[in-house]
Amino acid sequence: MSDALPLGDRLRFGTMIASSNRDQAIQDLESVSRWGYEVLWAPDHVAFTGPVNDPLTTLAYLSALSPKLTFGTSVYLLPLRHPVPVAKMIATLDRLLGAGHFIFGVGVGGEFPREYEACGVPISERGGRATEAIH
Repeated sequence: MSDALPLGDRLRFGTMIASSNRDQAIQDLESVSRWGYEVLWAPDHVAFTGPVNDPLTTLAYLSALSPKLTFGTSVYLLPLRHPVPVAKMIATLDRLLGAGHFIFGVGVGGEFPREYEACGVPISERGGRATEAIH
């Protein structure tokens, strides 16, 4: 048995995208294509210093406009949500995008304690909640 990670045999480049409206999304996708990126990452925050779109909705929309790309969350704040509906949304997105076109990056955040407060989640529970949700 090999200890190697199951990584592909080539390096791919990606960029984060945070389009605020339809026209900007189209323009951003044109730029991504022109620059040769293959992966688009969407950020996640519930409460931030400015508006942040829902990453799963954003990725579903962008994939309809550019289905050949790979899409991922960078990073989804898993402890802020109930794991069962998240699992359903992720499974749906993964099936619709097709094998190898979705990367679910998760994290615990914490740099903005008010988003934990807004979600009624004690910040001290973020690690345990993330571990439980992953399982």
